[in-house]
Amino acid sequence: MKLISKTAAIAAMALAAAGAQAQLYGELGYSALDVKGSGISVNLGALTGTVGYDLHPNLAVEGMLAFGVNDDKVNGAKVELEHSYGLFAKPRIMLSPNFELFGRLGYVESKLKASAPGYGSLTDTDGDWAYGLGGNYYFDRNSYLSANYLRFYDKDNVKGDGFTIGVGMRF
Repeated sequence: MKLISKTAAIAAMALAAAGAQAQLYGELGYSALDVKGSGISVNLGALTGTVGYDLHPNLAVEGMLAFGVNDDKVNGAKVELEHSYGLFAKPRIMLSPNFELFGRLGYVESKLKASAPGYGSLTDTDGDWAYGLGGNYYFDRNSYLSANYLRFYDKDNVKGDGFTIGVGMRF
């Protein structure tokens, strides 16, 4: 949590320094998530919202918030994503007037819950460094379709990946 607070403070200072050249944007999408570890694979779905701020034509900062909307069952236990949140640096480059390629580097924290009839439930919250790649296709100056891959967890022999497709709007 301290890491997120420090990173948010640095991002706020960068936003203030960016001045009038910066632009705000938002995205809403569906994320198909896969969490694997110890021979178990869980497939979850999430509604993902992202808010970003352009610091430079080739760099933005983003905040992400996701809530689980599709659960999975493993060995009779229901597994669900309660929520995830993250903060990213987003380097990017326009490859054509309508197509942008970008990367993401940041930190994501997620809360998962597993419950089984007669056994109760278990909740775990953990975070890790995250990285990914994606692209945006612009319909016009202010609206676009976005698709990306994100590795949001990779430690203790557990890996979490996600593919997100969404729509975005510049303000």
